[in-house]
Formats: sequence, structure tokens, C-alpha cells
Amino acid sequence: MLFYDCTEFKKDPPWKLANISQGPTNSWGLMLDGHSDYARLDKYKGLFTDDYLYADGQGNAAVQVAAVETILAQKPDVMIATPLGAALKGPLDRVWDAGIPVIQMQMPYLTDKFLSYINADNAFHGRTCAEWLAKTLNGKGKIVMTSGMAGVDTAEVRLEAARAVFAEYPDIEILAHGYHDWSISKGKKGFEAWIAAYPEIDGIWSDSAFQSWPAVEAFVEAGRDVPPMEGEPLNGFMKLVKEYDVNCYFVGYPNATGMLMVDMAVRAMSGEIVPRYEYVDQLEFGVDELDKYLRPDMSDDLWVDYRYPWTWVEKQFPPE
Repeated sequence: MLFYDCTEFKKDPPWKLANISQGPTNSWGLMLDGHSDYARLDKYKGLFTDDYLYADGQGNAAVQVAAVETILAQKPDVMIATPLGAALKGPLDRVWDAGIPVIQMQMPYLTDKFLSYINADNAFHGRTCAEWLAKTLNGKGKIVMTSGMAGVDTAEVRLEAARAVFAEYPDIEILAHGYHDWSISKGKKGFEAWIAAYPEIDGIWSDSAFQSWPAVEAFVEAGRDVPPMEGEPLNGFMKLVKEYDVNCYFVGYPNATGMLMVDMAVRAMSGEIVPRYEYVDQLEFGVDELDKYLRPDMSDDLWVDYRYPWTWVEKQFPPE
């Protein structure tokens, strides 16, 4: 079913909104929550109750599972969610069975018990980055691959798509792959180990700026040339790319989805017919367009593909 008639959910505002967030464990998660806050507090001011049922998932699926059960008992009108693992299927299915529309941006399991799935295309992300790297290396060379969090849809779908591309290039050798939890510190340790183990690394496939950032730092500190890599439009990483003249390609993953899920919640509670799947456009650019997007005057933590007003950018990241 490609569309859902939300007549059964229609209710006069204000509505009680629940958010099972991944949590602000990094700047991307902070801006995901920020986009949701902008939508409920500013864009749709007065349509939601002050009783905002927010759950900080702390980057942990088990924490999210417990939070869903607690929040369900408080009877929200509508729920947005970023499930971090398959363990969320049962709890979120129960939310749906309780008559509460569920809107989510991760779906690491199969189910039909949701209202709308809103996300960018992780397969596109992984495939596009792999194709760029393969062509940049002229189809041959030794590479390492770095992913975020094991078992999370974002990481696994990107990785699977990238591996499918590299399988078409027999002269590209994958030296190693590691999960670094979208943590700059863990990524740094991983790359330091790889640099020590492999005297030749021709390219890096990375699923996130949080993995590419420490790669640049580790190679620079080791006194080795920084190989070509991909990344995301995170301001601090972009500053490093410019400083060290790194050959890089950028593919975004909009944390504006936090706002778009609230948009869908409003449509659901208004009784509209809504799409069950909504694709979020992704920003793409190469180093030739770096200066178009780089904000040297702003925080390293700013993701430049934001979609809330500038006042909210300054609220979360005051100018340096």
C-alpha cells in the first residue's frame, strides 16, 4: 500500500508528540533533534502540547526498546522514531497496534505496522561513494573500508551497496573493513592501526564524515599522503579537506528528516492521505564546489545541508 488514509487518526490539536530519538550522541544526532524541535516549537507552534515525550536513545537500541514501553503507557497521539536495531520491531509494532501512527526514518526490519518511512537512500549513498572511488583509482588499488555502527540500517545498507560495486572491480583489493560507531576517536584508533599494518593504502571508502575526519588526521600525523576518500558535508571535515587538499567526494544524509517526520505527524493528525514512503533528497558535490558550501566562520559540528532557518543554526551553533 503506497498511501494511507489517516482519517482514523484525525484529532483536533494540540497533539501529544513522542520521539524515540537516536539521541544527540554526535552533531548529526543533535541537528536531527534540532530539526524536530524547530518543527514542533516554531513551524507548527501551538499544534503540539507542552508534554513532549522525548526519549534519548543514547545510540543504543536496548535503551530505545525500554523507552518505547515507557512512552506507550503515556498515550501519545503520534510517534516519530529512529530505531537503531531490529529489536525495535516488536515495541513499535505494539505502538501501531495501540492505534498510534508511527513515522520513522530507519527500518532495520520488515513490517507493515508503520504509517510512513521517511529517509534518504542509503544504498545510493554507499553505491555512489564506491563508484566515485573506483573511478578515481582507475579500477585498481588497495583500499580500506570504514563503517558506522554494526547492525544499524544506515551503516549496513551503505556497506552492502559499496561491496556490490567493488565486486565489479577485481583489481581493487579490500585490505580491511571496520565498524567505528560514527565516533571520531574510535575512527582515529582504527586508522592508526591500519596505517601501521599496511604500507600502501590507495583509497578509503567511508560511510560518514565521522569516519573520514579521523582518516585525514591519522594520515597527516603519520606523515603519509592522504588517499582519496568520500565524506559528508560536515563543516569540520570540509575544513580539513581544504587545508590538506584531499581528493574527496561529498554525499549528504539530511538530518532535516527530523523536521520532515514532524511534517508527516501533522498531516497524519489532520486526517490526510499520506505517502508511506518519502525520499529525502541528498546533496552531492566534489572538491571543486567545496568553497560553495564550506562555512569557515562556523562551528566544526555544523552539517551544512541543514534545512531549518538560520536562526536555528545560530541557536545550535553560535558563530565562532
